Amino acid sequence: MVAQSRRQFIQGELSQTGKVVVSDLSERLGVTEETIRRDLERLEADGVLKRTYGGAIPNPERRLVTDVQYYKRAAQRVDEKRKIARNMLPLLEHAHTVAADSSSTTGEAIKLIKDRSDLTLLTNSTAALQELVDGKLSVMVPGGEFHRGTLSLRGEATKSAIRRYRVDALIFSCMGIDENAVFDSRPEETEVKRTFIDQADTVILLADHTKFGRAAFVRVASLDKIDYLVTDEEPSEAWKAICEEHQVTLVY
Repeated sequence: MVAQSRRQFIQGELSQTGKVVVSDLSERLGVTEETIRRDLERLEADGVLKRTYGGAIPNPERRLVTDVQYYKRAAQRVDEKRKIARNMLPLLEHAHTVAADSSSTTGEAIKLIKDRSDLTLLTNSTAALQELVDGKLSVMVPGGEFHRGTLSLRGEATKSAIRRYRVDALIFSCMGIDENAVFDSRPEETEVKRTFIDQADTVILLADHTKFGRAAFVRVASLDKIDYLVTDEEPSEAWKAICEEHQVTLVY
């Protein structure tokens, strides 16, 4: 795991538990304790945390970056998101232009394609830019209004910029799926997702098994708009039938 990803993980742990331990982080991230200490030093210098004996706690003088909704979501169901990302990877083998929304599941997928020098990525996720600093792919970012909670760009300017491009594939996630449609919780983010869908030749939905049978506040699109549904577990026979009815290819 690269330094930026480790530090994001550490911030996520601080947000969830209120403290981190060097030895525990070393084991979980597969790096030396000295590497973890350097990460903590960097985060302390950035004002994110205060180091303690054997670990660190949140900086009481500063609101943590991990209070941002994106990092809270990114720290949840990490194993499932990474499995989905791996399952998705073959679908982009022949793609040269890819769009990605600002979801945390998509963020895991971006990590797996960032070293493809033959690929151009169009995304409204500002969190993805941190991950792509040391990547090889080309990155296109639309303008628009910056939303701090989701670390994304949105609004009319964002949608207008996206409409100038056509992409081979879109990867995006959602809050829920029922037998007819895909749902999300934020109207402004949903509008950007719809615009991405309109501009993509192939639409790839990334959703873990807990999203099945769940509706949310805003309808993103009908299932008929989805080409591939990538998940982390084999769906039930009922869901296989639903996807077949809507001509959605399941990948798990």
